[in-house]
Parts: sequence; structure tokens; C-alpha cells
Amino acid sequence: MVDDPEFVEEMAEFWTNFVLETMRPILQRVRLDSVGMSEDMAYKSFSMISPAMVRRFLKPAYDAWVPEIRKSGCPIIDMDSDGFIGELIPIWIESGINVCDPIEVAAGNDINEFRARFGNRMAYKGGIDKRAIAAGGETMRGELERVVPPMLKTGGFIPGCDHGVPHDISWPNFIEYARLLAQMTGWL
Repeated sequence: MVDDPEFVEEMAEFWTNFVLETMRPILQRVRLDSVGMSEDMAYKSFSMISPAMVRRFLKPAYDAWVPEIRKSGCPIIDMDSDGFIGELIPIWIESGINVCDPIEVAAGNDINEFRARFGNRMAYKGGIDKRAIAAGGETMRGELERVVPPMLKTGGFIPGCDHGVPHDISWPNFIEYARLLAQMTGWL
């Protein structure tokens, strides 16, 4: 990306056009409720490439795909990325991406801080620390109370584990997590 940025741009342009031409016939035939993109563009503390590089190499793809998806009537465009995504969310918002997940807490993401910074321009799925669910008890309850009530007040939030449910979450802890979540959201 640094040594030969023109080559990277050429590859990105090919990928952008390939995906665009592949999705057009689908979008013309099927009314989608949601489209998911998966970038996994971040490590624990920062994005894998600088925000400037994301703008240069990836944003043109988003800017080509998102209007095409919107034109089809699809209201939800969801970006999945592990790691710390705080510096990427503004770029996604600019491109019209309106949901992101899983909001990995171990990477330094704070869903409440993101809501304060970005308002309802971005919706979120996840954001509940998988380590707290694994710990169970008051640790889990405290994490749910930290995340769920304030996020439900502002909307644009689907509560969930901040990644796939890992093996260290016991079945009893998962059942308790689901019960607490159901109570806090009014499902019970």
C-alpha cells in the first residue's frame, strides 16, 4: 500500500467493480432487508491500515456499493469488523453504512461512547462483553446494566455478545445472560 499504491488502487477498483456487477442482478430480483459487509479491518487498538488509507483504498468501494444497495430498497447496510473500530465508524457513516457489529469490548470499543460521539447515525449489534458473560454473576449483570438500558433508550441497538459465543461461556451462564437480557428488554 505504501510501496505501490497505484497497484493497490487497481486491485481495489477491480474488486469494487466485480462485486458491483455480481450484486446488481441479485438486487434487481430480490428485495433484501439487510446487506452485510465483513471487513475485519482492525486490531485490538487500531485499524489495520490508517484511516487515510481506508479512505483512499476502501471508501471508493463503499461509495459505489451503498447507493446501489439503497436504490434496491434495502434499508440496512451492516459492517462487521472485529478490533477497535472507533476510527473507522466515521468513514462508514460518510459512505452510508448504518449498522456495525460486533463492537468488541476487549478491543477498547465502548458502545455507549460511540452512541455519544456518533448519535443515531450508526446503529449497533452486539457490544456486550463476552468475558463478562463467561464470568457470570454480578460481573455479567453489571455489564448488561452498563450497556442495555442506555442503548435501548436511544434505539438503533440489537443487544448481543460482542463476538461469537466462545467456548468458555458455560451453558448456565448463557441461560442467565438470556434471561437477564429478556428482562431488561421487556421480552419477559
